[in-house]
Formats: sequence, C-alpha cells, structure tokens
Amino acid sequence: MIKNYPNLFIPGAAKSGTSSLHELLNLHPDICMSSEKEPFFWVNQAFSSYTNKNWNNYLSLFKEKPNSKYKGESSTSYMLFPSFLERIKDLKIENLKFIFVLRNPVDRIYSHYWYLKGLGSEDKSLREAILSDFNEEPDITKCLPEGKYKHYFQYGLYGKWLSKFYKNFNSNQIKIVIFEDLVKYPSIITNDCFRFLGLNELDIIPNIQYNETVVLKHPKLYQNVIIFTNKIKEILRPSFKYFPGFLKKPIKKIDLSKIIIKSTKSNEVIPKISKIDRDWLADLYQNDISLLKSITGLNFNQWTDFKT
Repeated sequence: MIKNYPNLFIPGAAKSGTSSLHELLNLHPDICMSSEKEPFFWVNQAFSSYTNKNWNNYLSLFKEKPNSKYKGESSTSYMLFPSFLERIKDLKIENLKFIFVLRNPVDRIYSHYWYLKGLGSEDKSLREAILSDFNEEPDITKCLPEGKYKHYFQYGLYGKWLSKFYKNFNSNQIKIVIFEDLVKYPSIITNDCFRFLGLNELDIIPNIQYNETVVLKHPKLYQNVIIFTNKIKEILRPSFKYFPGFLKKPIKKIDLSKIIIKSTKSNEVIPKISKIDRDWLADLYQNDISLLKSITGLNFNQWTDFKT
C-alpha cells in the first residue's frame, strides 16, 4: 500500500497564477511543493498500470522537505478531468486541502487564447477558436501534438467544475484565491493561505515574477521541435532505465520548450481585448458565475464584468 500521499493540491485554474502561488507556498518550512509543478500524475492515462517505481518517482518530487506537514502540487488539469476526483476522494488522505486560484474568466480565456496563439498553436480568430469546441468538455486524450490543450470556454467554467469538489469534500477543505488579489497583495494572500492550512504566517514574502504571455518569432519551429522531442522521448522511454545515472539527471533537466521560448520570443505586444469581445465573453459566463457565487458564498466583486 502506497502511503504518504501529497495532501495539498492547487487544481486550477489554468492561466491564473498557479505557478506563482506554487512558489509562494513553497517558501513555508512546513510546505513542500513538488519540484515539478505539474506532474499530471493522478490523471495520466497509464494510472491503472502504475508500478511501485512510478509511485516512488512521484513521491520523490517532495523529497526536499520530507518532514513537512503539507506536500503539494499544482496540476491545473485536476480541476477539469474527473479521474482526479475519482481517484483521490476514496484515499481518505489526512488533512487534505485544495486551493483554487481563480481569475476573471474573461481575462483568463483571453490569456489562454493568446498563450496558444503566441506559440503558434492557434490560427483561428478569438471567437472562432472559442466557439469551435464550446460545448466539448476537456479530455486528457485530446491534447494538441505539442501537448497543449484548448477548450478555452470550458476551462473558465469555475462554477461547473468547483461544484464537483464541494459535493465530494467539506467546504473547510477548499480555499478560493482571487488572482487579482494575489497580484496586488501577494504577502496578505499567501499568509491567508498559510492560516487556512493551520500554519504560522511568514514575516517576509518576496515578490514573485508572473509568467508572461509571449509571441514567438518562429512559432512553427517551436511546434516542430516540441513534437519531435516528444516522439523521441516515447521511443527512448523503454530503454531510458538502462542509461547511466550521470546521464539521466541532465537529460531530465533539459526543457527545450523554455529554451526555445526564451531565445525566440518577440517584442510583439498582446493587443488589448475590445469592449465588444469583452462584453460578449462576460455574457457567456454570466450563468456560471452565478453558480460559482452560490456554491462559494463569495461575491467576486474584483471582477467588474460580473458585478450585480
């Protein structure tokens, strides 16, 4: 029986500052956030055939602070893919907590769209892209060849997805962080999370750099390299265990996507969303925001598109 499961998850939302909160929480001596921010362990298609080695590799992501009260990770797909809830709810993990970082869904969807467009993974106009899979729920098997996901609209249906968590867990296990508050008041919000976890506050919390949305000079190069690299990884995976240890570590640390993005990003500025598109998107999300307010008891007044 595998024990010592992680007991802290930041399951979403994507493009809402989860990477930053991951780093901020890891500042606490009683919290060990995973060395790999998004391992996608609990929604992997191979989950049912995991061996002890798979489990040990996963648990090794938390080895930096073996005696910490919380071991956590931040795979944003966990908010969306039902297999996560199905697998985690029956484990009776002690002191299990969830922290969701939610961003105004209008800004989130626009950021998501430009993130993929900037990397060359989106050719459609904003409205065409959003409507192309509007009613299709995200599926772990339906990612792009370069490993990215679309389903722009569905990713922002916070009420829909969080209602499943509130049905399966007690509300005192769930905390909502507003992205806009995290950006303005990182120390206050981070210490609020520590209090939620029953931990002491920290006196000094440094500023964290938020991930920027970039437009690449050669997006097709990025796509082709990442697709090629993923294929090579699949080919080498069966024999990787025979590689000497001194080769395995540097190979695992190589992240070609970050290298290419850093070396080929342009100075192109992401255009500001038009008022027409903003109003259109806000209207699409009105019903879900009403649901979100009812299940969380929060007013989300930070999101001026949805003030009543």
